[in-house]
Amino acid sequence: MNSLRTATACSALFRPAVLGTARHYSAPAVSSVALQDIETRWTKLPEAEQGAIADLLAEAEKGDWKKMTLEQKRAAYFIAYGAYGPRQETDPNFKWRVGGWVAFFLTLTGTIWGVWQGYRPKTISDTAEWREATKQKAIQNKQNPFQGAYAEVRAAKDE
Repeated sequence: MNSLRTATACSALFRPAVLGTARHYSAPAVSSVALQDIETRWTKLPEAEQGAIADLLAEAEKGDWKKMTLEQKRAAYFIAYGAYGPRQETDPNFKWRVGGWVAFFLTLTGTIWGVWQGYRPKTISDTAEWREATKQKAIQNKQNPFQGAYAEVRAAKDE
């Protein structure tokens, strides 16, 4: 435990000298072969290699931009603003494919619903007698005097 305190005290003595020194960046070298025609190769590269190239270019950008080669500048611009990933143009037939699948599933759903409606058993409330009894009860209770079944009786009385 005592040696830990001594090590901490010694590192505290040398820390200001280390922090006070100026840091000079030397941009890591990215081979021009790796950056050559990056626009066409970028989506085919493995994700690890994409990350490595992007990290190396980010480090190079921290330094003097005048020292960067034209290939490095072009690659950095493409990685930042290029047409890949979400900025990539969509397939012109994509909307037709989506529309086709939507139409297919809507047709399938409508067909299944129609078949189900054809085979389901009739309920008691679907018969003509039930509808007539419901109409007579609405007239008896004077329901909806403006548009319902009672409205026809009321209009006949007023004439």
